[in-house]
Amino acid sequence: MVHDLVSETEIPYGSGGGHPLFLDVLRPADGGTSARPAVVWVHGGGWQAGQRQPNPNRTLAEHGFVTATISYRFSQEAIFPAQIHDVKAAIRFLRGNHARFGIDPERIGVWGHSAGGHLAALAGVAGNVPDLEGTGGTPAVSSAVQAAVPLSPPTRFEQTAPNLDLDSAQLQLLGHAALDRAEFERLARLASPATHARADTPPFLIVHGVVDDVVDIEDARTLAAALDAAGAPVTLRELPGVDHSDAAILGPVDGPITPAHQEIIAFFEATLGPVAS
Repeated sequence: MVHDLVSETEIPYGSGGGHPLFLDVLRPADGGTSARPAVVWVHGGGWQAGQRQPNPNRTLAEHGFVTATISYRFSQEAIFPAQIHDVKAAIRFLRGNHARFGIDPERIGVWGHSAGGHLAALAGVAGNVPDLEGTGGTPAVSSAVQAAVPLSPPTRFEQTAPNLDLDSAQLQLLGHAALDRAEFERLARLASPATHARADTPPFLIVHGVVDDVVDIEDARTLAAALDAAGAPVTLRELPGVDHSDAAILGPVDGPITPAHQEIIAFFEATLGPVAS
């Protein structure tokens, strides 16, 4: 069933650095007969750029999910962990306002591409890591998610940080120029999703192009191996001949979706379903 959709934009969900943060919601118009699962999209852009629109949430919304796309602070405004604090604030806001949006608060997933894939992965593995929680969003509400789909995620901060180019987006995210070595290394460990892998981590589907020349596929393999070693449910989907482009992975926003995109929808249906009629 393809649902008619209703859109709400510019919804304030919290603040970061004294500035308001916003999200957009796209959801089935009919309201359904019961609360629906929700999925949050986190955009990419090297933690330095990007925007909420356009995004690939429409297909999920047409399948019956409540979807949200969020803004977060960029690294030139605030270094890590400000970005994951904002992602978690958005999740808390949606869970805390579940009745307003028709969300089942026990069925929330997250996905994102590139830098957004990194933040989606962190949201998935770090449901109870105090340093990554922050204080924004709705107080006293959990930021844990029940499923995560990182696309082309950079993950190996701890392993690669000592060798990164000083102009790299990762070093700027970690605030290399302003930190002493010990603090820099602490943030690199904190930013590496694999360091937080646990047996109770929710299900992961990691999707990565084999010929990605922006984020090496070893980043995805490293995260998948850590989750598997911890006993967490994880599937790594390597896409032969696919580069870093989100369109190559998902298909055009307004065009036919790819088999990988179909697999993502099926994954969210399996882990967060059933979707209300």
